[in-house]
Amino acid sequence: MKAAAETGGMEERIRQLERQLEEWKTAVLNVAVIGNSGVGKLSFINAIRGLTTDDEGAAVVDAVQTSVEIRDHPHPNNSKLVFWDLPGVGTDRYPRSTYLDEIDVDRYDFFLLMTADRFTENDTWLSKEIRKRNKKYFFVRTKIGVDISNSKKTHNEETVIETIRQDITHNLRKNGCDAVPVFLIDNYELNKFEFEKLKQQIIQDYPEQKRSALIFSLEASSEEMIRLKVAELRSRIWKSAALSAAGATVPIPGVSTVMDLGLVTHEALSYYRQLGLDSKSLQRNAKLHSADPDRMQSIISNALGVRAEGAVTVDGMRSIVTTIVTRSPTLLAATVVEEGVKVLPLIGSLVAPPISFAGTRSALNLILDKFEETALKVVKFVTDSAAGLDKIQDTVEVTTDSQEDAQRTGEVEEHASQEN
Repeated sequence: MKAAAETGGMEERIRQLERQLEEWKTAVLNVAVIGNSGVGKLSFINAIRGLTTDDEGAAVVDAVQTSVEIRDHPHPNNSKLVFWDLPGVGTDRYPRSTYLDEIDVDRYDFFLLMTADRFTENDTWLSKEIRKRNKKYFFVRTKIGVDISNSKKTHNEETVIETIRQDITHNLRKNGCDAVPVFLIDNYELNKFEFEKLKQQIIQDYPEQKRSALIFSLEASSEEMIRLKVAELRSRIWKSAALSAAGATVPIPGVSTVMDLGLVTHEALSYYRQLGLDSKSLQRNAKLHSADPDRMQSIISNALGVRAEGAVTVDGMRSIVTTIVTRSPTLLAATVVEEGVKVLPLIGSLVAPPISFAGTRSALNLILDKFEETALKVVKFVTDSAAGLDKIQDTVEVTTDSQEDAQRTGEVEEHASQEN
């Protein structure tokens, strides 16, 4: 920044920092979801985008549809993140000989090969073709909840999952694909099994130059996702603080304060949305996990010490920012120092920028810490609510099983009595 000021290139440096803060929005992300009809591709595409079937933009899940067309499904938070519904390989319509050209295989950054049963020889053939192109892919086994439900009379959940995993591992090893990650998921039970683990692994293995865009595009639906987003947001704070310092290079009182309120408010709004605290994200999250949106909103209002109901405006966020920052005596004291040194042109031009940089950086870190703490409370509430529903469901099923057993016992006893 100092060199840019000395050479007259400050305006270009500012524009460069602004572009860097926004460049994630221009990255094109293509994820291929491949499998035969009925394996749960569309319900997965809805789930990973944080949508239910009746939401605007949701993929239409039809039990009788045949997956023969290639369809794109953009993420509602970022239209440049696209999940592609691709048919399985080896059918009359998509034989091996033309499959790679038909799906335009080089278009995609990442591949998810899905099945609701066993992976076939065609699946392993495709995985090897993807590997030849040095691209990442995972195997995903869907409908685990259905398997457990169908086996509840004779097996416990852990036994069923372990049996499925061993069968898949053995099958893939036999076809030379034992080193590839396998995830067991259920698109309608997102808090169970390995749905969140799959999301984390996709992010970790995604092409590095596009990873930030993927993190910012996906929903903050778990503790792990919140921490990933916070780490990514925190890594950008110095750039925002540098923009504040650029404004402070003008030695005129009032041009910049120790904390650039406009810049901090703008960034805070971004943090708020990224961590799923805005009303739209709350409603979506509540609907997806059957949680109470009013309780979620109450958690946010109590944590931030302000009423945060409905869509938060710029003025509303400025109020939240002011509430958080005024609890920091260091920032308040620094405001007086910076505005004072600006009165002296030479000293002000040397001292004000670093004070402004430090003040804005400190304010943004304070706000991000508070929003992270709040988002984690919301996610914990959602998780606990889902766990409560699971317990109720388990109790109902156990009660039903007991009633059925008692009914069968009664029928046997009645039959024996009649014979006697």
